[in-house]
Amino acid sequence: MNTRRVFVFGSAFATIGGLRPVCAQVQPGATEATLREAILQYVAIWNRHDVQAWSTMLTDDIWYTEASDFYERMKGRKAVLTTFEYNVQSSDLLWEVRRVRMMPDGTATVVLRHVAQILPKVDGKYKASYESVPSLSRWRHEGGKWRMFFFTSDKGWALAEMKKDGVE
Repeated sequence: MNTRRVFVFGSAFATIGGLRPVCAQVQPGATEATLREAILQYVAIWNRHDVQAWSTMLTDDIWYTEASDFYERMKGRKAVLTTFEYNVQSSDLLWEVRRVRMMPDGTATVVLRHVAQILPKVDGKYKASYESVPSLSRWRHEGGKWRMFFFTSDKGWALAEMKKDGVE
């Protein structure tokens, strides 16, 4: 076999072999519809103030922030639970999905209107309410369900990440 054929066959094999991992990352059940269901479930769990159940919606490598955190202090499930446990217990959450982009690597980027409503609620009104538009979350389908691996309600950071993910 001549050198040119070896090169062509080798290149074709490498290309096909290189595509396999990308295709393998897209799992059955990882659809936009199931992602939207997971987001509804996430909000419902938060609003039940069930910290343990909320933590199951997060990946082990979650980076969760409600402000810019370029020092990555709130990275990893344990750090996020320590930092945000009180928030889950003392607020209600309202998320309005603005845009969803299913990414080629099997993850998903979600642009949100995020409203944190501070308890207690008296006469049907919250003590305070904070709106963040846009907020951004990223989700990964693992273990048969969607889990969030990134969240920010910092507007500047959300806009930069939206641009990076092509969901401007």
